[in-house]
Amino acid sequence: MPKEHNKAIQNQLEEYLNSGISQNKAALAIGVSASALSQYRQGKYIGDIDVLEAKISEFFANAEAAKELFSETNYVDTGISKGVYQTIRLCHLQGGLAVEAGDAGVGKTMAAKKYIEDYPNTAIYIAVNPCTSSVSAFLKSFAKALHIDFSGRKDDMWSRINDTLLGSRKVLIIDESQHLPIKTIETIRSFTDSNPDFGVCLIGNLNSLCNNGKPGYAQIRNRTRFTSIRHVSQITIDDIKLLFPSVDQNAAEFLYKIAHTEQALRGACNLYRNAADNGNITYAGLKAMAEVTRIAT
Repeated sequence: MPKEHNKAIQNQLEEYLNSGISQNKAALAIGVSASALSQYRQGKYIGDIDVLEAKISEFFANAEAAKELFSETNYVDTGISKGVYQTIRLCHLQGGLAVEAGDAGVGKTMAAKKYIEDYPNTAIYIAVNPCTSSVSAFLKSFAKALHIDFSGRKDDMWSRINDTLLGSRKVLIIDESQHLPIKTIETIRSFTDSNPDFGVCLIGNLNSLCNNGKPGYAQIRNRTRFTSIRHVSQITIDDIKLLFPSVDQNAAEFLYKIAHTEQALRGACNLYRNAADNGNITYAGLKAMAEVTRIAT
């Protein structure tokens, strides 16, 4: 006789699926097949129910435990993030190329994602990596973001993308742009040549400006309308207080010190998160956590 299904687990699963998650996505997240999950929901699963229910229970247990951890703060108008946001805005309104380059972890990506939230219909965000930086790979990513056909040759994709951009005022925000080779950047620039109202903002480290001095980048630099360089030295104590309003002066000054190292704001946020999860965001708690996690001050 088949073992009876655990009603509590079944109810928890149904509640999760009723929140708008598809059965296929749920199965992928839990680590089981969609057919097995479907059979289990119907009470018809004939496999090892203990194993299946253990996977479902572990998935929900991890989800509940994650809720107890400190979550990231919402976007904050620090001096740097506000400046990056304004650059993207000008690029959106005026078209052409813009570059936001500088130290890692100072708030460039946060500003870009905030802009996408504010202008979801006309702003596009693409984060590149070494595997998606070639002309073909980037065109596919761009076409997907525009919800158009991304099959075929590079010239076909370029034409479809270019036709889609005609007559529209959009901005493309490319994060981690230091990974882009010159051929890909030239391809991206060609869209702005064909569509003067189309803006492209390249966000990345200092290689985004010069790619270690390679000659081909001189033409790109000459064609940019806006170029900004952001450094950790521009982070202020007021920025820290905006990001971490719950800490006292001593703790704020400690986080400010962290933010002025190579850890930048990202490191300060990580340290605060770990201290918050440990239940102690005082100066002593932050300092102790910095020692445990070996964050140099």
